Amino acid sequence: MKSKQLPLLSLLAVLAFALPSQAIEQRTFFSVDKSKSFEATLTGYDASKKTVMVVFASGKKKSFPLNVLSKECQDYVMSNKDLLIIAKSVRLKFKEVKVKGGGEGIATGYAIEVYNSGKRSIEDLTLKYTLYYRQGDLEQGGTVAKTKTGTLTTGKIYDADTLTVETSTVDIVRKSKPASGGG
Repeated sequence: MKSKQLPLLSLLAVLAFALPSQAIEQRTFFSVDKSKSFEATLTGYDASKKTVMVVFASGKKKSFPLNVLSKECQDYVMSNKDLLIIAKSVRLKFKEVKVKGGGEGIATGYAIEVYNSGKRSIEDLTLKYTLYYRQGDLEQGGTVAKTKTGTLTTGKIYDADTLTVETSTVDIVRKSKPASGGG
């Protein structure tokens, strides 16, 4: 007779995070006189040339002078210029971290290496993450999807510098349910 095995808590599956570039969504841009409009996502601003870069839903990219946009659209670009710089400068690297505890669980999370490739310091970058995992139920059978969310703040990251922050952990446990019944 085979014993039935059911993981009590399976491995972490995915780490999701929010970067500033993901905070900027597709929107409607208007010309100065508001006679023309188009839908696009803001992807860049060059302060020295005063040009705006956008990408359309089709994937086509376009650059144009900031002064062709309405006052409201110019304000939107200017209010997001720092986010755009951060989005182009920050690179993330993930490493799974496991710490064996005293009990049956292994505390598992991620170390996130944040690299600033930009030419200026970045202060207090906020990373929002979600750990996705499955938890089994030995009594009922099957598993249930669960999540654990958190927010990390980096502090100051100097230009061409790397900083590592760690997510919270989830205890990963594997147990077997002994065979029951007869047959």
